[in-house]
Amino acid sequence: MPVIFAAQPNNAVTLKTIPGIFLILMLFSFGIAGDEEGPRFNEKDTSAIIKASYIYNFAKLIDWPEKEKKGNFIIGVMGGSSMYQQLVTKYNGKKIGSQAIEIRKISNTQNFSICHVLFVDHDHNGVLEEVIPQVKGHSTLLITHREGGLELGAAINFVVVEDNLKFELSVSNAENHNLFVGSTLKSLALFVENQ
Repeated sequence: MPVIFAAQPNNAVTLKTIPGIFLILMLFSFGIAGDEEGPRFNEKDTSAIIKASYIYNFAKLIDWPEKEKKGNFIIGVMGGSSMYQQLVTKYNGKKIGSQAIEIRKISNTQNFSICHVLFVDHDHNGVLEEVIPQVKGHSTLLITHREGGLELGAAINFVVVEDNLKFELSVSNAENHNLFVGSTLKSLALFVENQ
């Protein structure tokens, strides 16, 4: 039954509008159409949305050596399931330069050096010591979210400051992986080590 909202004296709700209001409330409380696919990842995980956006923009603001500018641009994710889903949903197939982005979920037994970008989330901090030697000598941008991430060898480390997600940057760690960090990325960082 269509609900027609018409001006009522004194903004009164009439019996004709109650079924329509009830229907609208029911749709919002159960999800507009119901989800036949089952539960999805948390689409409102703002931390995951922000991290995914940061990672995509880091990839655009870093310059890789010419030999790394062929094939797909691989972004590997260890942990961070919601953030992984955000990257896949929003950025898989987009381009960094002429390379199509390919998002991969990485386990601690895989070869990390195949990644242009490798993000190790805070729930996988225990494997970071294994990751560092494997990416040494490769042009892999290592991004972490842990206290002391830069000291361990990450080029970028997420930090939370007054409930806001920010990042620290180590230019020397990036340069150790033959990555060039431009002035734009440096200006956006909360802290820049070895500028």
